[in-house]
Amino acid sequence: MLTEAAAQGHVEAQANLGAMYCFGEGVAKDDARAFELYRQAALQGHARSQFNLGLSYRHGMGCEQSHKRAVEWYAKAVEQGYAPAQHALGVAYHEGLGVPQSNERAVELYKLGEAQGHANSYTSLGACYDNGWGVDMSFAEARRLYELAVARGAAQYAADNLQDLNGDIQQHCPLLGQRVVLSGLNTATLNGARGTAVDLSFSERDPGTGGWFAASGRCTVRLDGPEGRLVKVRSANVAKAD
Repeated sequence: MLTEAAAQGHVEAQANLGAMYCFGEGVAKDDARAFELYRQAALQGHARSQFNLGLSYRHGMGCEQSHKRAVEWYAKAVEQGYAPAQHALGVAYHEGLGVPQSNERAVELYKLGEAQGHANSYTSLGACYDNGWGVDMSFAEARRLYELAVARGAAQYAADNLQDLNGDIQQHCPLLGQRVVLSGLNTATLNGARGTAVDLSFSERDPGTGGWFAASGRCTVRLDGPEGRLVKVRSANVAKAD
């Protein structure tokens, strides 16, 4: 019945039949047939098929592999607000595949997917904050996004990234989220000041291992008081408040 409807130009039939051929559900797996059905639906403006056509081009499934063609079709689905395409195009910009490499553009696209609750967009945006790709590094924001991704059933990457991030936090600023007091600072007026450790970031990596230089780490503390002033200090200058 789907075959008959697809032959008559029914866009949802073309899209669904394409998926069946792509995954071999009820028919022999046939990437070329899937590609042709996705193409027919995509040309009618079907966003999911435009995205799937982009994936076909990216991986060379049923067609000649082309990152350039992949991003062209992702972009058409992005114009319609399709979250998986927003994420896929973001990955293309992050990796510089078919488009000029741009972490800033990748972040913009991930945020579009995040706004729609797209789990993989949470993961990728979290990685941007985790590593300072296109945004100011923020371990607190990275952890929030990874946790949301895990809660929404994202792939294992989110759980693994969250585990690694929590390890970094435990090593470099175990008091994150807790009440702290500052000491040992050159700025005498801040010594003894109290507040809450709200974030952690780094500025330098070890070129040999790729790990962060501990000395470049800074803990952001929101000081007590109506203004809630933010200060960045070395983790060694932060102690648990009584």
